[in-house]
Amino acid sequence: MARFTTISTIAVSIALVFLLPACETSPPPVSGGGPPKAELQYIDLQSFDRDLGNSLQAPLPKIEVAFYDRVTPSAIPARLESWMAAVESSGGAVTVVPPKSTVTAKSPFLLLSALSSLWTASKMAKEYSAKPSYKAAHGYDAQIQLKLDDRGDSVVDKIVFLERKK
Repeated sequence: MARFTTISTIAVSIALVFLLPACETSPPPVSGGGPPKAELQYIDLQSFDRDLGNSLQAPLPKIEVAFYDRVTPSAIPARLESWMAAVESSGGAVTVVPPKSTVTAKSPFLLLSALSSLWTASKMAKEYSAKPSYKAAHGYDAQIQLKLDDRGDSVVDKIVFLERKK
């Protein structure tokens, strides 16, 4: 009888080892992004695109994208250029807002450079703007807001997406 109890205990233990994982609940599926946010920090990852798309689809009246790093007007990240191209391709406006200061920027041609760079980037990014994920930007205008850094150079403070008036 003791031998039968040992064998049945082993059999039950083995069965539990194989059956218990089947009872484990699976984690909930990951959604297409977090809740819409009016303020985002730019990071060059696909998760940024999901977050910005989520916020634009909400739709929020104003979405600000700030930067961790120093970004010059002529070197706006390609990921953001695609979003601004989507704004432009849908009839929206992309404008450059100069720094609010009594001090003049070191180079008066910097704004021209930013506009020229934006136009070139816009041409290159139009193919990306046609993708369905960029359609959320079609009801918005974009502003590239500049500021003066500690060296007196104009840098991008933030990019603001503003819901277009109907």
